[in-house]
Amino acid sequence: MTKISESNMSYTLYQGTRIGLALKEALEEMEEYDQISPRVSQAILRKFNDTICDTFQNQVENTLTLRADRLWSFRFCDSVWQLLLQNVEFLTANGSLVASVNGKVKIVACDARKPDRR
Repeated sequence: MTKISESNMSYTLYQGTRIGLALKEALEEMEEYDQISPRVSQAILRKFNDTICDTFQNQVENTLTLRADRLWSFRFCDSVWQLLLQNVEFLTANGSLVASVNGKVKIVACDARKPDRR
């Protein structure tokens, strides 16, 4: 498995998730009330980025099956897929349910190969 680095991973995707947005909102509020400095806030966001990437690299299975009621849209540009799905189930390789989402799910996926192998 290749090491995920800042050069090939856009952290803004993770910071745009519900947990990422909640973290940013909490940090901004703490800065506003002078509970933490902007420097500490940035350090926490960097740790969040590193932890998310490390988690995906070391604790998530390599394969996952998606089952959706509907594919709303899809796009492939510059080796990046964007899928918008409705009512999605995430299943492990053996078919057990990991999560189920009622509503829309946006998936952004990029090629995991190193740039020199393309």
